Amino acid sequence: RSCLARGLGDVYKRQFQYIINHLNKPHLWYIVLTAPHAELSTQKKLERQGFITYVPATSVRRTWDGRIKEIHIPAIARCVFVYAINEEMQEMQKEYVVLSPQTVTTLYQNQ
Repeated sequence: RSCLARGLGDVYKRQFQYIINHLNKPHLWYIVLTAPHAELSTQKKLERQGFITYVPATSVRRTWDGRIKEIHIPAIARCVFVYAINEEMQEMQKEYVVLSPQTVTTLYQNQ
């Protein structure tokens, strides 16, 4: 197996173990705000720490040197969705800006 395949296997094992250890605790989806163009690196870092994450992607066509390529980019800039319990997110706020589900709901209701 390649190094990448081993790394992904380790990530999935940690995520599975995280789910088993936290089955009895309430989880919510939070939004972690990232630096510009850092969604995927932030997602990988959080997954290595054992968190379940989601970065929605969209396909776009870009042209380089007259060639058209289809690439996948984050659909929502500067956001990584993280499924976690409240205590973990409070700890995560030391390193990241975290929006709670209530904050996101309030922002959209006030538009």
